[in-house]
Amino acid sequence: MGDDRMKPKAVCLSSGGLDSTVAAAKAKHDGFDIYMIHILYGQKAEKREKRAIEKIGEALDASEVRFVRTDIFQNMTPLTTAEAPIPSGDEVDIVNTTSTPSTWVYCRNLVFGSMAAAYAEAIGAESVFVGFNAEEGKSYPDNRPEFVSRFNSLLEKSVASFSRPPRIEAPLVDLFKPEIVKLGVKVGAPMELTWSCYLEGEVHCGECEACQHRRHGFLEAGVVDPTEYR
Repeated sequence: MGDDRMKPKAVCLSSGGLDSTVAAAKAKHDGFDIYMIHILYGQKAEKREKRAIEKIGEALDASEVRFVRTDIFQNMTPLTTAEAPIPSGDEVDIVNTTSTPSTWVYCRNLVFGSMAAAYAEAIGAESVFVGFNAEEGKSYPDNRPEFVSRFNSLLEKSVASFSRPPRIEAPLVDLFKPEIVKLGVKVGAPMELTWSCYLEGEVHCGECEACQHRRHGFLEAGVVDPTEYR
């Protein structure tokens, strides 16, 4: 084994889901010493995501797994409002829609990316790996290449004079779910540990938007999903 002190550092912004886990595994595969950060923002699946992240961090031999809590998003969206229903089943169209769904969390990637970048500057990491991808980019503007490019331009003016600005790396930004699954297999991502569902539970609900995207991805990739559904 090599000396991790000699490896470049990467902060991995991790949700516990498929995309961010494949991105983190890609960073590990590319020779980075990874530091994972997970934001607890009052999401319905908060406890389940945290459990997933702890196991994923162990599987990827992360140097640190950091949990950060913020309540700024509380009661802003169905994901963070206890009594608000999550769209599911036929209410969700993962194929034809290009409009942003009600599960949108306002400026989430801008806020989370800034938190991850601050962590990266503090530890001297040169990169922040994220799971932004083309499938979610169809309806979520903060998953698109332009967002990454503009965020990196902002980071160049956001760090201290003695710091080197980290860069957002989005290895999945041009990939759809089936391609992400295939990349996960290639880089050895622990996809069996991931949690994609918007809800708590021991198994995925299979009906929310995130679950439907996941199921479609594995099916189209011809790979058996190692997790379970209700």
